[in-house]
Amino acid sequence: MRARVSDFNLPPVRFANVILLLLPLLVAPARADDWQVTQVDGRDYVSFANVAQFYRFGKLSRVGNTISLQDDHRRLRAQTGASEFMINGVRFFSDYPLRTSGNQDLVSAIDVAKIIEPVLRPNKIKGAEKIETVVLDPGHGGTDNGASGRWGSEKTYTLAVALTAREQLLRAGFKVEMTRTGDQDVSLDQRIAFANRFTNAVFISIHFNSSNGGAGVESYALAPAGVPSNAASETHVSAEDARWSPGNADDPSNIALAAAVHAAILSHVSTFDRGVRHARFRVLRDIKIPAVLVEAGFLSDAAESAEIATASYRQKLGRAIAQGVTSYNTAVNFHNAEPTAFAVAPATNLPPHTRPITESLGATPPAHPPAQEPSAVIRGSN
Repeated sequence: MRARVSDFNLPPVRFANVILLLLPLLVAPARADDWQVTQVDGRDYVSFANVAQFYRFGKLSRVGNTISLQDDHRRLRAQTGASEFMINGVRFFSDYPLRTSGNQDLVSAIDVAKIIEPVLRPNKIKGAEKIETVVLDPGHGGTDNGASGRWGSEKTYTLAVALTAREQLLRAGFKVEMTRTGDQDVSLDQRIAFANRFTNAVFISIHFNSSNGGAGVESYALAPAGVPSNAASETHVSAEDARWSPGNADDPSNIALAAAVHAAILSHVSTFDRGVRHARFRVLRDIKIPAVLVEAGFLSDAAESAEIATASYRQKLGRAIAQGVTSYNTAVNFHNAEPTAFAVAPATNLPPHTRPITESLGATPPAHPPAQEPSAVIRGSN
């Protein structure tokens, strides 16, 4: 069973629904740009070999349980049985575990459609428009302090980061709106309604984390309809929550924006990469423009909290967010026929090598290998 390339960007969770519309085409011989769909436990999967073929990766290799797709500028790495993969050094959590069936290493069709495709080819996202306005949402405020650390509260830090991002975005030529500019109470309904007033816009919600033993940065895009959330705080999601939400209209743009902002943060600050994830936070569900929620560090971690408490570190975060928005805007408006646009982070920001997914293939790399630079455009930059 296979689906044509021209239909790959359609949003349904199951490829089978698309293929029913393509029966007249299925009698044709297989082409290099066809998708070969395999069913495992009632879910649609495609092989990594098929992914390599479609996206024209020059090399596909497997060492142990680690699969690597790469060429001169791109690298996708994954581990069978895991629920994550790396795209040019940035960690993404998959919606379903990677599988092995027979001699094929498989990734779910929904993960290809909703993560890999928008990140590798953001300029093919349908409906993505040039950004005019950036809506910055400093989390919490007023009587809601958010998380607290030894040196300060989340509400204070998120506002400081947003103000730096605002300054940088204005310099870059964007209009900037903020859900709050001081220490005010702003409800979720107010934040959502405010963001939905703008068109040709994106929404960036800024937060800091708190959890025993936690450290690092994680970014969230809205979970596609019908798939589980992989947010730690949303381990139990009702059927109601799994239904289509207004924010799902922008699924491809959401994940591309999250990838761009996340990669930019990793390139500006030295921190653990907790990955780009899918979640159903209400502030993401009801937003009608591309949106990302960033958890920019843990106030519960002594070392990380001490860094976040410094103005210089918060300014780095603000500049990174602005750079991520600029990278996303360039990516979705890149009109070359065959762009190569990916998330990129310096190798020094990868998760510790105790994780099999990030173990080197073959020879041990140098301590600080050069970052692979794409020709454009979703990437972190210093």
